[in-house]
Amino acid sequence: MTQGLKKLFEIIFPHTRLNRSLRILILTNSVMVFILGLFAPFYAIFVRNIGGSIAFAGLSWGILSIVAGVLIFLFSNWELKVKEPELLIAFAHIIRGMVFISYAFMGSMTQLIITQVLWGIAIALSAPSFDSVYAAHTNKNDSISEWSGWEGLAAISSGVAALIGGLIIESFGYQSIFLGMAAISIGLGIYIWSLPRETL
Repeated sequence: MTQGLKKLFEIIFPHTRLNRSLRILILTNSVMVFILGLFAPFYAIFVRNIGGSIAFAGLSWGILSIVAGVLIFLFSNWELKVKEPELLIAFAHIIRGMVFISYAFMGSMTQLIITQVLWGIAIALSAPSFDSVYAAHTNKNDSISEWSGWEGLAAISSGVAALIGGLIIESFGYQSIFLGMAAISIGLGIYIWSLPRETL
């Protein structure tokens, strides 16, 4: 798998030499961005389908972002003391899996708000940790191309997901896509957690 992953990155980024740690981080992040992209553009429609308004969709998404932002500030000093921040990334993936399961069985606006808060916690745990771990594996001479690898593949993943997400939701419904997202997210968390600590 490692050799296959290396060859894939050599095709996508022919002039960039990414080490194994960066390849793993880019791949797992791109998968997460992809599954989020399957759903995020259609979030307001989802909220309307469960009885909410467009305004409530905006409110609930705003709560997600504000909770994430506030907790990033509050968690920052604590996260600096964590010796293995990659475990926070893994744990956040598992929390996101719980979020997607909650979406699949959404029953009320109250549940939606609680779910958004939970997702905000996952973001607050993972975003700074991911940036820190990723930065630790870059080097000064190649930092632009190394960060470009992450940003570029994430943008492509998001775009491709948006193109096909509507078709999947229309064909199979929101619940099916949420359960698939949950399985992939939890799988990513287990994968990162099970890696040898020196890998990341």
